[in-house]
Amino acid sequence: MRNPRTSGILYNVEKLVQKGKVIGLIHTFYAAADAYITNLTPTANNGKTGAMYTGLDPYSSSIYRNLLRFDLSMLEPNITIQKAVLRLYLTTRYQAGVPQQLDIYRLTAAFEETAVTWDNAPGSVLTPDYTLVDDNNPNGYIDITMTDLVKGWYITPADNYGIMLQTTELTNSLLAFRTREYAESAMWPMLIVEYSLTHTVIYTSPVIGDFSYLSTSFVLEGHTLETAYTITYDSAAPTAGLAIVEQSQDDDTWAQSTSISLDPGETRTMNVSTPMVYERLSFVNAASAAMTDTVGSTIDVNTNIDNSNETALRYESSNTILPINPDTGVMTLAVADTTTIIITAKYLDNFNYFSFEVIAAP
Repeated sequence: MRNPRTSGILYNVEKLVQKGKVIGLIHTFYAAADAYITNLTPTANNGKTGAMYTGLDPYSSSIYRNLLRFDLSMLEPNITIQKAVLRLYLTTRYQAGVPQQLDIYRLTAAFEETAVTWDNAPGSVLTPDYTLVDDNNPNGYIDITMTDLVKGWYITPADNYGIMLQTTELTNSLLAFRTREYAESAMWPMLIVEYSLTHTVIYTSPVIGDFSYLSTSFVLEGHTLETAYTITYDSAAPTAGLAIVEQSQDDDTWAQSTSISLDPGETRTMNVSTPMVYERLSFVNAASAAMTDTVGSTIDVNTNIDNSNETALRYESSNTILPINPDTGVMTLAVADTTTIIITAKYLDNFNYFSFEVIAAP
């Protein structure tokens, strides 16, 4: 895992996939820079301490303010941001009593964590985003929703200079927060961004009582969307079944990605980590455990296979005197005998398969 001070830490979110439903994701960023400034020491830098302060200190009559910046470059392209929340760990509220408002100001120029001071701090503009801090908050997290601000940064990354936190500076109002330099990363400032990604899972095979599935989707570092399908196969099915994931960039040309075989009553999970715009889950299984026809007949074993997406299959016969075309599934019953037909995904390995019998009757 990368150093969380320079890259995002990612959490998973579980969704029940339905046709055309966009998958929701959560990406949590740790602060890329944080510091506090104070007019008590206007030329001093305070960018490498384990705590930062904002508000008025009545003992010295000095004012403190926090500066924070988050690097959002790891966000996927073409997303819709649903919500963005700034989460801070508050350690101390120096004046108990009436709740005090903590405001977010948008910075209008860049700052350097190890160089910013009261005298050289960038300008700022008040935003509508704030929270109320009360006596229940110390030694715990406070959240401030700042969705519109983050949406603007996503659209125009060059405007992301960071934020300044300010509270009332007329009375004793000093607040203390943990910084990214603190030993416990769980207390570092973080920006939690919830968004939807234009990766669409499409399910087009009909449900006929054989299969059910649930999908867990999450982001891995490196901008990869992984989908984990948990699939249950009906215990009353006549044979094993095959689940195949196919992916496409255009919803027209599909490529097989991975497959698993399931015995009746079995539950298995399959993972797909290659990012694509579209993804579909196809179920292929036998309608009956055996086909029977007379010697001399030519049969197409696909008539005994449920394959609604018409995903490409490979066919193999276990009996060399009853061969089958491996690409079409057509065979001629030349002699009276029995064979097992083994079905796999055509463009994947043959370790996952289902099978049924073909009986050539005299």
